[in-house]
Amino acid sequence: MGDTQPTQLRSGNVSPLVQRWGETLTELRPASGEPGWLAEIRTRAADAFRRNGLPGNKDEAWKYTSLRRLEELDPDLGGTDPASAGHDAGPPLPGLAGFGFRWSGGRIDFRDTPAPEGVTIEHVEDALAGGNEPVKDQLKSLFESIEFGSRARAFEALNTALPGPGVVIHVAAGVDAGRCVAEWDLPLAAESGMHNPRLYVVLEAGARLELIEQHGGEPARSGSAHRDVAQGLNLLFRAELSEAAVLQHVRIQNEDNDGIVLTFAGVRQAASSRYRFSGFDTGGGLVRHAIECFLQGPGAQAEVQGAFVTDGERHVDYHVCIDHQAADCSSDQFFRGVLGGHSRGVFNGKAVIRAGADGASVRQSNANLLLSREAEIDTKPELEIHADEVEASHGATVGQLDENAVFYLRSRGLSEAAARRILTTAFCRAVADRLDDPGMSEAVAGLLERAMPREMPETAPEK
Repeated sequence: MGDTQPTQLRSGNVSPLVQRWGETLTELRPASGEPGWLAEIRTRAADAFRRNGLPGNKDEAWKYTSLRRLEELDPDLGGTDPASAGHDAGPPLPGLAGFGFRWSGGRIDFRDTPAPEGVTIEHVEDALAGGNEPVKDQLKSLFESIEFGSRARAFEALNTALPGPGVVIHVAAGVDAGRCVAEWDLPLAAESGMHNPRLYVVLEAGARLELIEQHGGEPARSGSAHRDVAQGLNLLFRAELSEAAVLQHVRIQNEDNDGIVLTFAGVRQAASSRYRFSGFDTGGGLVRHAIECFLQGPGAQAEVQGAFVTDGERHVDYHVCIDHQAADCSSDQFFRGVLGGHSRGVFNGKAVIRAGADGASVRQSNANLLLSREAEIDTKPELEIHADEVEASHGATVGQLDENAVFYLRSRGLSEAAARRILTTAFCRAVADRLDDPGMSEAVAGLLERAMPREMPETAPEK
């Protein structure tokens, strides 16, 4: 990976996984035709990973999310033949129309549906080797924007260092690209593997795109949270939104109960642009989504919302930071969690209003239902304000269902468990109802309902 001498692996308390991954990175060489600037970035990222290792509970951003399961699986980087078959089940929402691609074990297959005029979807390496200089410049800028200097950024460093597969979507100015469907299917394999794909989106001024990510399959896949072989996904997402561009981004995650899904998103927004993310998690054993939005132009808007349903020993973590850097920007964070069994959820939502970013509007809401005494949620909404004339509100709740509402439904002839299931589903549906597409809203609400714990408590868990 260039001529730079690699940083030596840290001595002392270094886990076998970090040691092995560090050695793998040392052996990497620049990809064929790779530009020198990219080889240099990858070298620095590999050095950062070898120097820092993986995050632990002493890193504030990872305080409530343990990587013990990942260490136990000891997966290879990539670890799977790209020809390995994925699961037989279709995606969580089958039959979605639109252009796009399917990723499975390192192989990317583009859909037969062509992209609309003014829209380009291609492999990252092809875009870098192509003749479109503005796109290459934007890709370089996105690569350079990736932060990987600290231990908390270990997975961004890992993804950046590896010459793995990636897709770039470019939408020309003023073009409505419609819907792009991205399917991520962790393969069936005899050995554990950690996969590191990337997805870049560039929207020119006034462009629009609806991006639907689907992870896993439907119906819900079986799988023990203690299986000795599992697959992991370390997905790096970057987007550049020019003036008045609009990106609607929906992520539906229903991986195996022993799957590992780690996603890291960074979105840069120019004046009057809008980014709207909606995440729905009904599967996965260890799941973490980190989302950062940088509102760099006046009037930019970011809406980040999500709902997750957990049971067994599953773990879902959302870390969100929206950085208001210009005047008259707005942001909204709206999350709902339902937790049963011995599962654990984490929500850390932060909004930063920089000096000079007057006229900011910030809203944060996180509400959670605990269906068992063993379930746990750690919630931390944060506001950091350095400007005047700011409208801001935030709140977090953790509790059980309203017993008066349960009693009302029971008085109408429903059983205790049925009443609780209806109310719990309605609690999560508040997020699905925010989707612009009524049909998708109904389909997602159905997924959330089917993900509810099969055995609903007959009474409220003791506090």
